[in-house]
Amino acid sequence: MTTTRLLLQSILCYWRTNLAVLLGVIAGTAVIGGALIVGDSVRGSLRQMTEERLGKIDHVLNSPRFFRQELAGELAAHPEFAKQFDTVAPALVMTGALEYQKESDAGDEAESALILRAGKVSIFGVEETLWDMTDHGEVPRPEDGEIILSRRLADQLQKKDSDGNVQTDKNGKPLGVEVGETVSVWVEVPSSIPRDSLLGKRDETSREITLTVKAILDDALGVGRLNLNPNQQLPMNAFMSLDTLQRALDLNQTRDRKTRTVTPARVNTLFVAAKSKADREGDKAPAAANRLTHLLTERWTLADLELRVAANEKRQYLSLESEQQILSVEFAAAGRRTAERLDLQHASSLVYLANKIAGSKESAKFSRYSIVAGLDMAEPPDFDAFTFAAGGPPTDKEIVLDSWLADDLGVHIGDDVNLWYYEVGNHGDLPEQKRTFKLSGIVEMTGSAIDSGLTPSVKGITDVETFDEWDAPFTMKKVTDRDDDFWDEYRATPKAFVTLSTAQTLWRSRYGQLTSVRVSPPKAESLEESAEIYSREVLNTIDPNEIGMAFDAVKQRQLAAASGTTDFAVYFIAFSFFLIASATILIGLLFRLGIERRSTNVGLLGAVGFAPRRVNRLFLTEGLIVVGSGAGLGLLAAYGYAWMMVYGLKTWWFGAIGTKFLFVHVTPLSLLIGFVGSVVVAAVAIWWAMRQLRALSNRELLSGAVETSLTGEARLQRGRKASIIALSCSVIAAVMLIAAASIPQLSEREAFGGFSWQVVSFFLVGVLLLTASLTFLSAWLDSDRSTAVRGSGAIGMGRLGIRNAARHRQRSVLTTGLIASATFVIVAIAAGHRNPAVEQPKMNSGNGGFTLVAETSQPIYEDLNDEQARKTRALDFDKTVGDQSAISRAERNNRLLAEMEVFPFHVKPGENASCLNIYQTHLPTVLGVPQRMIERGGFKFSGAKQDNPWTLLEERLEDETVNTKQSIPIYPVLADMNTLQYSLHKGVGSTIDVPDDENPEYKLKIVGQFDGSVFQGVLLMSDENFRRLYSDRKGFEYFLIEVPVADADDLSSILETGLNDFGFDAEPVAKRLDDFLSVQNTYLSTFQTLGGLGLLLGTLGLATVMLRNVFERRAELALLRAVGFRNGHLAWLVLWENAFLLTWGLLAGTASALLAMTPHLLSIGADVPWTSVITILAGVFVVGMIAAFIAVAEAVSTPILATLRSE
Repeated sequence: MTTTRLLLQSILCYWRTNLAVLLGVIAGTAVIGGALIVGDSVRGSLRQMTEERLGKIDHVLNSPRFFRQELAGELAAHPEFAKQFDTVAPALVMTGALEYQKESDAGDEAESALILRAGKVSIFGVEETLWDMTDHGEVPRPEDGEIILSRRLADQLQKKDSDGNVQTDKNGKPLGVEVGETVSVWVEVPSSIPRDSLLGKRDETSREITLTVKAILDDALGVGRLNLNPNQQLPMNAFMSLDTLQRALDLNQTRDRKTRTVTPARVNTLFVAAKSKADREGDKAPAAANRLTHLLTERWTLADLELRVAANEKRQYLSLESEQQILSVEFAAAGRRTAERLDLQHASSLVYLANKIAGSKESAKFSRYSIVAGLDMAEPPDFDAFTFAAGGPPTDKEIVLDSWLADDLGVHIGDDVNLWYYEVGNHGDLPEQKRTFKLSGIVEMTGSAIDSGLTPSVKGITDVETFDEWDAPFTMKKVTDRDDDFWDEYRATPKAFVTLSTAQTLWRSRYGQLTSVRVSPPKAESLEESAEIYSREVLNTIDPNEIGMAFDAVKQRQLAAASGTTDFAVYFIAFSFFLIASATILIGLLFRLGIERRSTNVGLLGAVGFAPRRVNRLFLTEGLIVVGSGAGLGLLAAYGYAWMMVYGLKTWWFGAIGTKFLFVHVTPLSLLIGFVGSVVVAAVAIWWAMRQLRALSNRELLSGAVETSLTGEARLQRGRKASIIALSCSVIAAVMLIAAASIPQLSEREAFGGFSWQVVSFFLVGVLLLTASLTFLSAWLDSDRSTAVRGSGAIGMGRLGIRNAARHRQRSVLTTGLIASATFVIVAIAAGHRNPAVEQPKMNSGNGGFTLVAETSQPIYEDLNDEQARKTRALDFDKTVGDQSAISRAERNNRLLAEMEVFPFHVKPGENASCLNIYQTHLPTVLGVPQRMIERGGFKFSGAKQDNPWTLLEERLEDETVNTKQSIPIYPVLADMNTLQYSLHKGVGSTIDVPDDENPEYKLKIVGQFDGSVFQGVLLMSDENFRRLYSDRKGFEYFLIEVPVADADDLSSILETGLNDFGFDAEPVAKRLDDFLSVQNTYLSTFQTLGGLGLLLGTLGLATVMLRNVFERRAELALLRAVGFRNGHLAWLVLWENAFLLTWGLLAGTASALLAMTPHLLSIGADVPWTSVITILAGVFVVGMIAAFIAVAEAVSTPILATLRSE
């Protein structure tokens, strides 16, 4: 007989045993391969979601400024554009708020008006070109006066009960927005001059647009999920006609009737579709985006950047100015570098408005609303010509006046000159400041002293006839007749002059330090041609990346982010650890059981001349054939397991990924890894199962022996060692338990990772107790067996059954240890659930002592802590109108507003790096922390050594030197531990390169981490550094509010109603924390469920042990039946042994876990799902006992005579 035939015959002869091994391998392969397929499915689904929501959109320019809509057509008409790209679509992309109102039925006093709001809504102003680039199905684009809502946004505008079900009116009609109804859209009105600057307009910051709902998009349509940042959660999108949005925001094309000048229509976003796949999503996509940016710079104009070059005919110079009134650092630098490159004289200046200028205190003479210019009068360029009537240029503490003002005030050289001006506060407030200068010079009213070109033109200020016509954002005081006369003749010409450094010290803005860069004109036939030359050169100097005018390869970036923050394959392999371990042990036990039943065959093969190595190879080959077949079939089961896990992620464990657009994706590599991994694991289990048979002789094998036996003394010696280990673990655990419970400092001091020494001590106590219980079991099983078992009936048989567990100590301890360990992990994980909703505000906790967190769609500039500021925003209630109830309500509302403490944060939008986003993220949203918050402190930190870790944000970090000419600034930031570990994969001391790792402009260094805070998903930096880095970010959009918990709901309603045009959306901090923790709790539930399945599989391993024991003791069982023991006695014997080991494992694991998690269980916020835990453990016990009946059936079916004869 050939070896192959022998193998085949052996497999067929022992098909029952091999089938059991085959099923075990299928289970292991299903888990390993299924976990890998889950990883593929998450990554594949994220890619699919990206492609569906972006449609044909491959590259995007989303700018902080508004440029000409014509630029899109000019870009498309570029000869080089058509070589790589198909389409370019202009659009407006804004963040706004929606409000839906429905009046109650006439005469129905029981029903109040329904008002529903949604904040942080993405508003898209679209035209046909962009709509065709998206996956919109059969839904036509919105026309004038229409709006289309995404499904999630429409759901937000539905009234729901506490369970999330949509409520209905008395007619059964859903309470909420429907197609054909009207909604109000609130969008921020663009302002060229920043609102939190001196002349910024603060009266109308947002505008209401009333529109009719044309359609509500199905979630399956990609356009409803359109998002420029990677996030699997459904966005709140609203689409309206581009023309409609432009008209509402004064961004449409207009024509001035007087001057007949045309202001072009403006947009802030361009969407581009590429031709080739490589340019769309491949490695060439970033280069294609750079190519687009280059083509853009060949077509843009200064008007697209809100810049202008004013030609001064009288003084023969060109002035680079900004519509924002102040030049940004980048634009000012470009103006100067261009002048230097063209070898042109240039001068920088900063002008400011003085409220009042006066001489000495005794003098009653003053001048109102005078322009003060900061420039270099000591070494002026040729186009600056000042003639001093007296004195000379100023130093840093001196001032020069023109002769008009000097005569008006009656001052002379050396006199003090007092200057009053508004300083722009952090909240856009205008506190008045005073500064005193020495008069160093008086200039005659000729040359540059009467140059109104020093002051950039400001609509509503420099272009009006009188002071009465000024459109100023502050209350103006009465001016003198002399001031009126000066304005009539000289308009906004400066009356006073200081050094540029003095002006920048007093009036520099976070938006820039200059109001103009003036240059001598390049040689040309006319000043207009010179202006064109200089303008073109300035545009060539400006870096589009520095000013937010660069294209982004949005599809390629999001597809790269689809790899995910964490590998779900690794997650599910970890979650399924006990399933894999149980399957592996089960395979080994089943194969060993089969080999033991064939031990005589093994001995016979050896006796007839087969070498031991050949016998081992024969059985190992047979096992591998079964394993390979099982692994192959297991790949089919792996698909089913993956499908079930994916279904679970979309339903039971929805909180883990937050999307239902998850589908099974399979890659050949995962199948290969799953197959090989399963075969290797099973082969190791088979090798382990065969190793003891190698020590037996052929004679022992022929007699039916299956393992070597220890002498009684050796067994007792092994038991004494286990007893020493058990006693040592118990003593150490007792000492640590007493210390952890009696020393208060242990609960306050951090050990590592945000865990206190008390928490760590209790967990170690639990682990030690688990170890002690298992080693004690091992010691007891090795105890003296010579004593008689006493008792009769079921009790006696039970004692004998428990004694039988010692027959094979290793098997008993192994299976009991698996059950105890799995139980420990399952119970400990279940005990880790938290519900922050029941936690009270506390300074050193995740809520930091705050009750509410709020965000807005548009920035708020005022300080909501200030009563006067609240009045400007209608947050003041009249206590004199209405009945007594209305008066009492007004008084209470005013009291709540007065008692609240608001901490506002600046916001630089970025990627959502919280655990709610499973896409890979690089640069999260950044919050600017006010100084008051740094001084206040609070929140729980991990690994912090400072009393107030917030002060780390004020540290000055040394720049990183790249070379002798270049260094990269580094700024300190704080972040939440979960954000760092799971999203950014960073730690304290790590840096984040901005904008990317290849071309960092600056770096953010993690100097501290919060432990489970409301700041998950964002970075925090000091307000000073925020203003330096993100000068274009205006106002405040994130707020933390201190208020008593009992008043939180009422205050939320007051603020959301009063600030509805800002899209103010407040929610309890506990609710925000609960949303973050839902992911953690979902992962815990997943682990708990899969661990429970592993535990169930482990009980089958215990049943296998019972079967082995029954098989090995078949002679003893036959003898017992022969001497009169009934089948019921034998059943009790087997059941007691199984129940003893099963109960020991469950109780040891449960008790150890509960002790380990005691600090958490006693803390506020613990939310243990006891029902599911008890259900899993009870199910395991029941399944284990049912499996034991299989062994019982085997025991009672043993043939008496045949078995006794074989002995």
